[in-house]
Amino acid sequence: MKIPKQILVVVSGRHAEHPALERALKFAQFNDVHIHLFNSIYEPVMELTDVLSSDHRKALKRQYMADRHLYMETLADELQKQGINSTIHVVWHRELHEAIEQAVDEIAPDLVIKRISADASSTNPFTMPVDRHLIRYCKVPLLLIKDAEWQNKTILAAIDPNAQDEAHKTLNRDILDYARMISHTTESDFHTVNSYIVPTLMPVMGMGYIDVDFDRIRRDTIDSHESKIEALLSECDLSHIPSHVIEGAPDEATPELADKLGTQLVILGTVGRTGLSAAFIGNTAEHILANLNCDILTLSAGVDFGD
Repeated sequence: MKIPKQILVVVSGRHAEHPALERALKFAQFNDVHIHLFNSIYEPVMELTDVLSSDHRKALKRQYMADRHLYMETLADELQKQGINSTIHVVWHRELHEAIEQAVDEIAPDLVIKRISADASSTNPFTMPVDRHLIRYCKVPLLLIKDAEWQNKTILAAIDPNAQDEAHKTLNRDILDYARMISHTTESDFHTVNSYIVPTLMPVMGMGYIDVDFDRIRRDTIDSHESKIEALLSECDLSHIPSHVIEGAPDEATPELADKLGTQLVILGTVGRTGLSAAFIGNTAEHILANLNCDILTLSAGVDFGD
């Protein structure tokens, strides 16, 4: 079972509640973890070169950093009272996603936890929200949360039974491993989900529709997916886990099932895109994020999550 022991918690600022930190404490209830309290700050006023001298900007920056570090120390003190070790990381950076990615490179955490941003559902290809950027490029498991607390609700693990290469087969097992671990931590049930799309044909000019038995194709597709999922669950000693094979695009079908089950967390894999395909297509996890009403945990293919 994969248990995160080094957890990077993104603290958004001075607030009465920190849902990301509360989620990290859930892992700390059952495991010995080290929490990295991370905060990135930036004040546009520092760019007012016509108003502020270089010395004034440096002094203001030091003041901002010292004030935020002092606040972070209050959070660390509370963790210490609970017997939880922590480290404070306060950085000055214009772009939050870049600051988080740099912290991941330096700290090498097992898990990053962040509250979902208000603009996370935006699909504008020219202004990528922070969360979508992290889903695409974060090198470690990323937990994006909406609710302050986990309740005894279903966890949904999205897997691909048609995975051919070893990296994606391993990703399936990692997703199930994380689902099993979080299910144990939250004392919740977990299900698996996989969606499929039955191909359709347009009428051929002058010939009408080609005689194709789409019902047979649908039945064969379902049978194939169910058989492969059954084999995968059996291999992972999870034959008792309920599985759902549903028709539709994953970015639509998965959120619909999540709503139906009252799911508190969806776990799925992601494959980052680059270039124009990244800007205008993105990946399934990004589109699912825009449609989900619950937490999401993304794992990247080809990344060793350790034990």
